Amino acid sequence: MKKMLLIGTLILALVVTALPVFADSSQSILSKITGISDEKIAEYRTQGIGYGQLIPASIIAKKADMDLDDVFKLRSAGKSYYTIATENGIKEDDYKNDLLDKRNDYVDEQVKAGVITAEQGKLIKERMAANIESCNGLTPGAGRLNGGCGMGGGFGRSGNGGGFGRGRLGSQGFGFRTTTTQ
Repeated sequence: MKKMLLIGTLILALVVTALPVFADSSQSILSKITGISDEKIAEYRTQGIGYGQLIPASIIAKKADMDLDDVFKLRSAGKSYYTIATENGIKEDDYKNDLLDKRNDYVDEQVKAGVITAEQGKLIKERMAANIESCNGLTPGAGRLNGGCGMGGGFGRSGNGGGFGRGRLGSQGFGFRTTTTQ
């Protein structure tokens, strides 16, 4: 009887400790990558903060030990994420490497989830690696003027799916489009 009680207790302990692992399966990919809750992401979206801003802002907030809202205030004041990062003690190469790593992680998760193909993921990652070299803070992001730090022309999907496309003004940024046209 004691043996059965012990086994039952161990099984219950395993089930209870495993629940958090399975509970986050409904968490969005962006939330997993940035560490920002889906509820907070939705709140930022209602404030007009685009999905593409969440990765660079989350990197800066973490590395500079800043509140995410403060990062967005500086961005709203006209500073690029690159400038915010370097002005807050983050080395240029560290910021670029972390940004590229997080974006690559995001692409990998999109491939794993079946949102994009492995071939599309590879192409996107190649473009991002090439563009990150021109990330210098002179352009305010959003894929403008081949700034390299931008995320292209949007970062959301509608009901008709989406593929990655070119950013504004010729940038080969990183953004979902709601149509497949380039």
